[in-house]
Amino acid sequence: MESSTSFLAVALISLIAAISPGPDFFIVLRNSLVHSRKAGFLTAFGVSMAIIVHLSYTLIGIGVLIAESPSLYSILKYSGVIYLFYIGLKGIISSFKKFPTFVADYAQEKNQISALAAIMQGFWTNLLNPKAAIFFISLFSQFIDTKTPYIIGIEYGAITWSIALGWFILLSYLLTHKQIVGKIDRYRIYVDRVMGGILMGLGFKMLFV
Repeated sequence: MESSTSFLAVALISLIAAISPGPDFFIVLRNSLVHSRKAGFLTAFGVSMAIIVHLSYTLIGIGVLIAESPSLYSILKYSGVIYLFYIGLKGIISSFKKFPTFVADYAQEKNQISALAAIMQGFWTNLLNPKAAIFFISLFSQFIDTKTPYIIGIEYGAITWSIALGWFILLSYLLTHKQIVGKIDRYRIYVDRVMGGILMGLGFKMLFV
C-alpha cells in the first residue's frame, strides 16, 4: 500500500509540474501555434528527451552535485537564460520580417521549421532550465534513498516521463484543433511576437532563481 501511495504521489506531483506554465509549456505552445501540430509534437518529444537526461543523472546521484555546486548551477542557469532570450528574440525578429499587410503570407510559412530544430528547441529549453533540474532532484529525494531498489527508481522516472510527454502532446493536439487553428491563423504573426516576448520574460525571470 505504501508503495502504491508513493507511485500515486509521484504521478500527481509530476502532473502538477507539467501543467504549470513555464519554459516547456510556452515553447510547445509557440511551436504548435506558430508552426504546426507536428512541430508541437516534435517539440514535446524534445522536452521528453531532456527529461530523460535529468532523470538519469538524478537516479545515479550526480544530481546532488548539481544541487550543491553553485558554479555548476550558475552555468546551467545562465545558459538557460541565454537560450530562452535567443529563441524568443528570434521569433520576434522573424515576425517583423513580414509587414502586417502580409499576415496571410506569414501564415502560409508556418511549417518552415525542420523536425530537428523543433526537437532541439524542446530539448534545450528543458535541459537548460535549472528549475527542472532542481525539481527532479527534490522530487526523487523524497521517495528514493540508498535502500530503494533501483528498479523502483526507474519506475518513478518512467511515470514522470510518461506524464510530461503525454501532457505536452495533448496540449499540442488541442491547440492545433482545426477550429482553433482557423481562428488564430490570421493572428499568427502576433502570436509569434507574444510568445517570443513571454520566452524572453521567462529568461529574465530565471536570472533571479
